[in-house]
Amino acid sequence: MALARLVAAPLEIQYLTSNELGPSDLLALSHVSTYWRAFVLSDKRWAEWFNLITSFSEETFEACLTRFNITDSFSKRKLVYLCLRDSCSVCGEYAQEIFIPHMKRVCEACLPDDKFTVLSLSAALAKYDLRERDLAGILTLAVRHHGTPEALARHLEFKKAEARSTYTAHSTDYRNAVDTRTALADKGNVAAAEAVVLARTGRKIPKAFPVYPPILLPARPVERTMVCFAPQPLMEVGGEVVRDGEDGEKGPGQSSSVSGSTRSSSEA
Repeated sequence: MALARLVAAPLEIQYLTSNELGPSDLLALSHVSTYWRAFVLSDKRWAEWFNLITSFSEETFEACLTRFNITDSFSKRKLVYLCLRDSCSVCGEYAQEIFIPHMKRVCEACLPDDKFTVLSLSAALAKYDLRERDLAGILTLAVRHHGTPEALARHLEFKKAEARSTYTAHSTDYRNAVDTRTALADKGNVAAAEAVVLARTGRKIPKAFPVYPPILLPARPVERTMVCFAPQPLMEVGGEVVRDGEDGEKGPGQSSSVSGSTRSSSEA
């Protein structure tokens, strides 16, 4: 009934009322109806609160997202709410850092889990036989591209077998050609040695040995802390977002949000 009256109120009154609400209350209001969701999303304070987010190294969250080229993948509303929380998405303990690939809080104890393994772009492209344009707009690299994990596994096995067969043929051809050229040169037949070509292609012998296919190389994971963002603590005070403390220090178990600190970040 009260919300119905608020909807009927002049738009100026609605804005004045919403200006008294902080991020947690606005999030709750956005779940009431499509009207209030659109109203909350239009609040310009989300951009202002987002601009407050900086790491302990003074890097802004926007600069961090730009560095990873994912500025359009997440809403500022969700990122603000995520920075107001400090609990690990896995175990619920204190987590200072945000794991960028999953955009979740993850503590140091849970970060070594296999599901948080990260590959560089070049290693991922080679390992999963993808082109860079295949990754545009997706967070799961290969499964979504190939349909199912089983289809991906079959595809990779076929590509690895194909790459292994091709590499074996090229390397054997290269060795045979080099051995033939060396034998002719040792006999003093320089002209014949210089005329030796690869049997498979008929081309001149390259200077370097064939490159081992990247898809057959073990992909070395990236240091996981390199893809984490540690925001300085924020808290809600009187409907506004402020930095928690002057020195930015914060101990485990301290909440960075006055209200709504037990909600899941996925709600945002």
